[in-house]
Amino acid sequence: MQIPTTARFFEPLPAPTSGGDHDFQPPLSPPALPPLPADGGGDGSLSGESAPPSPAAISENGVGGDGDESAAGSPAMADGGVRWCAVRDEVEECRFLVSVINQLMAYTVRRETAQDCMESIKKGEADLVNIEAGLAYNAFINHSMKAIANEMYCDHSKTYKAVAVVNRRACEKNEKISLMDFKGHKSCHGGYSTAAGWNYPINYIKNLINNEDLNDREIATSFFSGVCAPSEVEGFDICNACSKENKTCPEKGLYSGHSGAFRCLVEELGDIAFVKGDTVLLYSMEGPHNQLWSTKSVRDFMYLCPQGGCREINGYPGYCSFGAVPANVIMVHNSMANKKREHILETLTNTSLVNALYAPNNVRSHLFSPSTQGLAMIEKVTRLYLGKSAVISQIIQKLNAPETSVTSYEAENGS
Repeated sequence: MQIPTTARFFEPLPAPTSGGDHDFQPPLSPPALPPLPADGGGDGSLSGESAPPSPAAISENGVGGDGDESAAGSPAMADGGVRWCAVRDEVEECRFLVSVINQLMAYTVRRETAQDCMESIKKGEADLVNIEAGLAYNAFINHSMKAIANEMYCDHSKTYKAVAVVNRRACEKNEKISLMDFKGHKSCHGGYSTAAGWNYPINYIKNLINNEDLNDREIATSFFSGVCAPSEVEGFDICNACSKENKTCPEKGLYSGHSGAFRCLVEELGDIAFVKGDTVLLYSMEGPHNQLWSTKSVRDFMYLCPQGGCREINGYPGYCSFGAVPANVIMVHNSMANKKREHILETLTNTSLVNALYAPNNVRSHLFSPSTQGLAMIEKVTRLYLGKSAVISQIIQKLNAPETSVTSYEAENGS
């Protein structure tokens, strides 16, 4: 089967300009979505070519999609349809995606965390999930999952920059300011074990302080006086900077992700945020995805260069970053039948879906990154696609469990 390798789902966002106004109106209005049902019923199976048929409804906490009789004989429908696992705020957007490509996405499966989605895929309760590079390494190593497609950004880019963002006044007070100047201050991270939010900056700090005896959490809590780092893995949250009162983790998702880390900085819970390069442009008061908490201008912040100094925020941090992170990926279990995987890829990279999917305020806020302009098929094995991010993830993992090596698993797993 010939599968197109890329598809432009969405039109590009306007070119970012520091302090500019990006009011955005989608040319198509998404269909009205019915209220979420309290629960679904039944269960599915994901065990490869010989998987038994599944009932139409999905497991507990699932959200049913709109079926398509014309797709009944397709590879995707052979074992009950494709089930996209959505986390928290992704659910409504996933349901919209289901409604416009119902020949493929029969159902949305709702889970509370990305870790729950990984477990559900491993158990055969869901088929695929879209996650960032740090969590993708976890899925690859611990849940036998592989990356099959990635988001594409401006100019077909398949990477983004991991950056540190600070208040402009800190840069103006000290032209030679560096990351070391934030030792003893409070930090905001979009998620524990995420690439840009945690792994890249913590690895940099590890090399900065030159201490091989600390694990990643100890590095963070010894360097910063307070840390706000929600986790998609239960029990790994560090939230003593996520609230000015009780020092505990607030509502799940409130400070999660790149936007959550930036919110932490805007609300002055932290002094530095570790995010994706375009986060401030997207979620500042001028940004196209501004929120009720977006009370500050892009001009109130600057990139903090790890090696020293600051740079204006324009979406292109260049050298003023911790490095490039592979684009977010769609992952499935290794056991998924080839025909089903090929059908998924063929549909997701079908350019005829461009108009139907042109609703950025519905699918480019949570389910996909806001700057996503399309999807591309991954033609490398997962470990090679993740590249530097996988190397850093492995370094962080070894800090936490030095006696555990993942080398043997990677040698055996060709994903």
